[in-house]
Amino acid sequence: MSHRARILVCDDDDAARRGILRALGRDGYTFVEAASGAEALDRLEALAVDLLLLDLRMPGLDGRATLERVLERPAPPPVIIVTADAQLRTAVDLVRAGAADFVAKPFELEELRWVVQRTLEGDALRRRNHRLEADLRRLAGGGRLLGESPPMRALLAEIAQVAPTPASVLVRGETGTGKELVARRLHELSGAVGPFVALNCAAVPEGLLESELFGHRKGAFTGADRDRAGRFREAHGGTLFLDEIGDMPPAAQAKLLRVLQERVVEPLGGGTPMEVDVRVVAATHRDLRRAVADGAFREDLYYRLRVVELELPPLRARGDDVLELARAFLAVAGAAAPTLTPAGEDALRRHPWPGNVRELKNAMERAAIFARGPVTIDDLPVELRKTPAAQPGVTDTADDRASPDSEPTWPPGTSFRDAKDDAVRTFERAFVQDLLRRHDGNISRAARDADMHRQNLQRTLRRLDLRPSDRVVPDPPMTPGEPDR
Repeated sequence: MSHRARILVCDDDDAARRGILRALGRDGYTFVEAASGAEALDRLEALAVDLLLLDLRMPGLDGRATLERVLERPAPPPVIIVTADAQLRTAVDLVRAGAADFVAKPFELEELRWVVQRTLEGDALRRRNHRLEADLRRLAGGGRLLGESPPMRALLAEIAQVAPTPASVLVRGETGTGKELVARRLHELSGAVGPFVALNCAAVPEGLLESELFGHRKGAFTGADRDRAGRFREAHGGTLFLDEIGDMPPAAQAKLLRVLQERVVEPLGGGTPMEVDVRVVAATHRDLRRAVADGAFREDLYYRLRVVELELPPLRARGDDVLELARAFLAVAGAAAPTLTPAGEDALRRHPWPGNVRELKNAMERAAIFARGPVTIDDLPVELRKTPAAQPGVTDTADDRASPDSEPTWPPGTSFRDAKDDAVRTFERAFVQDLLRRHDGNISRAARDADMHRQNLQRTLRRLDLRPSDRVVPDPPMTPGEPDR
């Protein structure tokens, strides 16, 4: 993603503004002009600006007062003060007040160009450092896309191909597969100078989601005691990751579609709309095509988000990636020895991992606490120890194939997608019923145990036509590799 720096030039002298524009025009910037401090504040309200060149002495709201107002804004741009007052004390006072730099009139054009370039580069460097610090914290927590299985190699190749483009991306995958890691990898490889900003749509109350996304003005609603920029403006020049997009309510869907089409954000409570340059990556574990068919998700928004679709494979389809991930998680958790015994490796291979990578990470954190050396089967959570052993002569990898004489599980002519949807629904229903049984129908405790938001679990119950009292799980026929409850 390329981003041309936008500079706001504020000076009450028309000739002075034109001189600055001529001096900087050949450097490839875009410009916005303001003839007063009040007009500059209005421009900042409407546009994302990378740098403000601000004259100190102006009638009305002077440069010093304007600087104070600018610095009160969320994510203010760097400010260079331009003035005829060349006293060192003035420069020091203004820098202490928050200005990035100071240029005295009359100035050499090359001096102005150098100060502007240095300030923009310094601001970009600070933002990159913040991202690197966040990446280091994330890597310290094991937040990397690891794996050498064919599905993961194919996914990583697709990410590398898509990342440099500005295309919106929809990431699909089961809960716990690492969809945010895919979004972060897309951002890292995109070359964007702006930040990576994430929002879980299912974790925000419906009444506050639009404020989180688009921002609000002070007094827009009860509790709005200050202006808020919103995630779109925070992500200007970078990537906005919208997790669990399938849980977004219809009103927010309509406003999101408008922002994606017009690239303009209007905060709640009024105010001038602001242009934003943001690449959107959305993710969901739902089948959005089915949601579109059911009228629960806008078709036009679906196609706007799904310029490119990436599917993250479940952990059970990734073969020995489970062992690579397990060792990485053990190392991060500070295990005495980040290795596993053969029996421990076999238990990891056999487990179906309904919670995917998130479940594996939690299991390894537990194992690191109890293991005195290489992780044994006794150090693993009880559900991994209870996983039935593989049948003689049968491997449990992603390359398994049914024997020619085996009977099909679904009737002839069933599509792969229909069979998969049926299997997922069966799993979801059994999992939720068992979850409710273990917590005696208590929604809050069940949601915490499953690492779900309470509202998300309630929506799942409604979709499956279940009630908290539906806790009896009939004994299904056992299949190889299915946990024995």
